[in-house]
Amino acid sequence: INYFKRVKIMQHSPIHLIELSLFWPHKICFESFTASIHYGNRIAIIGRNGSGKSSLLKIVQGSMMATSGEIQRPDAIRFGYLPQIIESNPSLSGAERLNDALTQALSLDPHVLLLDEPTNHLDTKNRRSLTRMLAHYRGTLILVTHDMELLNNYVDHFWHIDNGNITDFHGSYQDYQKSIQQKRETLTQQIALLNHQKTQVHQDLMKSQQRAAKRRAK
Repeated sequence: INYFKRVKIMQHSPIHLIELSLFWPHKICFESFTASIHYGNRIAIIGRNGSGKSSLLKIVQGSMMATSGEIQRPDAIRFGYLPQIIESNPSLSGAERLNDALTQALSLDPHVLLLDEPTNHLDTKNRRSLTRMLAHYRGTLILVTHDMELLNNYVDHFWHIDNGNITDFHGSYQDYQKSIQQKRETLTQQIALLNHQKTQVHQDLMKSQQRAAKRRAK
């Protein structure tokens, strides 16, 4: 795959996401998400399957509407979008279909490149070409991926969809994992403290009841 066509990348004004929510009939994907996308951001949307990652990517691009909220996009901004499922010539391999779709997206000279699981169906050689392109791309990048190599090396900003909320984190994936671990440890400590306090209150109550019983007996 050759992605090294010269692309004219121009800076863009921020894209503002204001109180975005996405609801399905029996599910809340996320609600009240507010964030800004600045030129040069390299954002990964992460979360469990079915959490709404691909839908959020489409909402940013404009091919899908949120349930509520607003997106303020600069005038004349161009998006290059690579969907997760690429419908084209069925005789082509997965890598060839991705090549065609990504070449078409880059031909738009996009300010913002949006990729949905771009390493699916790629062999080692084509994967290497893709990662070289990502390393050299200087525009704004937003991608949905579970790929650890991409998460560790090609993004520095994360939107984590989890239990109906989106955590907006700036930093490396390792830093984000550390922050999650610290939060878990803090929560575990808080639960242990509450359990200790509960036990102490119970013991104090039992002692108080015993003293009251002795006074009544006297």
